[in-house]
Amino acid sequence: MGNTVSRNNDPIEAIKYLRRALQANPNFLPAERNLENAYSMAVDRWHFPMLNDKQRNMAFECVIRKRISQGYDTVLDVGTGTGLLSLYAQNAGAKKIYACECSPAMLKIAEKVFETNNARDIILLPKLSSDLVIPTDIAERVKLVVTETFDAGLFGEHVIPSMISVHSNVLDKNGIVIPMGATLYIAAVECEYIRNKSAVMFDKVKHFCPLNFDNVSVLLDEEYYDTDNLKNVEVNYIVEPTAFFTINFNDLSDLQQFNTDGIKNIIDITCKRSGTIDGLITWFKLHLDEEITIDTSEKKSCWQVAIFPTIPKSLQKGDAVAIKGEMLKGKLKCSYSSNNSQCDNYDHKFLYRLPKEVIMFLNDVEYIKLLTEVSKSFTNKEIHSILDTSPFPIYGLILLKENKHSNILYYKNENIAFQQFIKQIAEQNGFKDKLRIISKYNHISDSLDTIFIHDFDIKGELRDYSEEYNHEFFRCLLKPNGILLPEQIFFVGQLVFSDDLPNMVYVEDKNLQDISTFAFNTPNCEKETHNTFNNTTSYGIAQYINEFKINQIFDLNSSLYLYEALSDINVLIEMRENEVAERMINFGKISATNNKLLPNALVCWYKVKLTLNHNYDTKRNGSFMNHMAILLEDELKNSILQGNEVCIKVLQGEGIIGVKVK
Repeated sequence: MGNTVSRNNDPIEAIKYLRRALQANPNFLPAERNLENAYSMAVDRWHFPMLNDKQRNMAFECVIRKRISQGYDTVLDVGTGTGLLSLYAQNAGAKKIYACECSPAMLKIAEKVFETNNARDIILLPKLSSDLVIPTDIAERVKLVVTETFDAGLFGEHVIPSMISVHSNVLDKNGIVIPMGATLYIAAVECEYIRNKSAVMFDKVKHFCPLNFDNVSVLLDEEYYDTDNLKNVEVNYIVEPTAFFTINFNDLSDLQQFNTDGIKNIIDITCKRSGTIDGLITWFKLHLDEEITIDTSEKKSCWQVAIFPTIPKSLQKGDAVAIKGEMLKGKLKCSYSSNNSQCDNYDHKFLYRLPKEVIMFLNDVEYIKLLTEVSKSFTNKEIHSILDTSPFPIYGLILLKENKHSNILYYKNENIAFQQFIKQIAEQNGFKDKLRIISKYNHISDSLDTIFIHDFDIKGELRDYSEEYNHEFFRCLLKPNGILLPEQIFFVGQLVFSDDLPNMVYVEDKNLQDISTFAFNTPNCEKETHNTFNNTTSYGIAQYINEFKINQIFDLNSSLYLYEALSDINVLIEMRENEVAERMINFGKISATNNKLLPNALVCWYKVKLTLNHNYDTKRNGSFMNHMAILLEDELKNSILQGNEVCIKVLQGEGIIGVKVK
């Protein structure tokens, strides 16, 4: 019932049923997994790192306090979330505060937070800011609007239409918005990490793979931009980072100009070094007021950067580059051109825009090499019919080319661009008539000689087992002596300590307040006044938003977090689809001496045994998939401090994993 309600986009109701299911059976893995999914649907995960960004919080509080001391004392908090900025305004002495929010879960959290803080005078409105009406919702126009609804690309959360509506309908003509404005910065960069996620040029695989990929290139099918954390990644700036444009959130005409589609700026800039441009990246500075700015490029910032992928191109120091920025359907789109006609690394006649899953798979050189070796090892076997469920069927395609017996490859894909891409590859390798693209696996009428099953989700787990991914179903398609790959999949893990992982999944109240003293001047007074405040207020927000915390973190890679390994790598359990299995892993005793880090998480990934002699670990730079971590902070700490050996109980069933500290 809970999973059905969750799929019907009612996560709050789903949470009730799923909690009941786990009370009845704490080891019911589907309910545990679906509960975490429902938590993530109800409360967007970005709330947690944002609320843990202490520098951001303190900057907003200081500016809100300054503006209210200057007389901007009636407030609208747009997209209030937990209500934090409204509480800052209340503590600063605002006379009237309105807070609007459209997320049902966040509304309930804000209600509880306001009640806990005796902030019943704050009027909570379950609406978008653009739907607010005077005097029905708000008695009169407010003097101050505060908002923090900015994504990595600055404009992606419909912030411009929202601000135009606020200026037109809610804000006093002499009122002011926090933040005052923003400056967007842009750079063209060389970054292998970006390249592996956004483009495929086949320059590495052609040295060992027999397939012909000539005249073919692949680019990410993202129309606007991708987002990522590059703080732990090597990035080389081919052009100097440059201020691209500034927008004034207190100027209605400026907002309207950015609200229309079209080119907003073109800059000509010179390459400061030779290298390959893998993409453009943007970040921004939020000017909260005349003095205080939040820089989203800083290492501890909760914001990621926006990445505009491009076909990798080599440029020389001194080459001229023209960078263009335009607004399209309310979002930012950036591109560049160069005066160097020889800048293309490859003569790509055909360019295909494909999903990230395909790009990461094709760029995993180690895995492609292993699959090539496995395919070649079957060159002389009588393999006539093949099914390959990989993001790109490299195993099956090589068999078609290298095995004289192979005459048909089935491949399921409904993406039109991908179908054109794989047909192009098949045609230039001379076996287009042997490729069969299907929409459902039950369309296969033959008994198959070999099946390669790719069970992996790009975010770091196995796919949900359904009829189409059921191994028993595939075995029914296989001949009695047919080959089913991979042979085995193992779930492995390592105990680690990380400062970054907890910030992703739960909020600490200490990050919402500060014991520092802020000082600022109040201008426009007959006598200049010096204001100080010392915020030691505990708002109690953590207890309410942490009701939606999860302990399994997916889609992790080396750019997102730092950690220190505190144990050996252990095989936790073998993944077997039709078994519900349990295994106890003893990591031994861990000393709890002074100044010694204690583990707070278990980082997990998969060890894939393709064949007896071909093994692969999915946690590595350039892997076709990301990995996961399970946060076990209190459980591990308690076990270690009691002097116990650290024992981890691992449950698996239907591809779902459950982990508990014994």
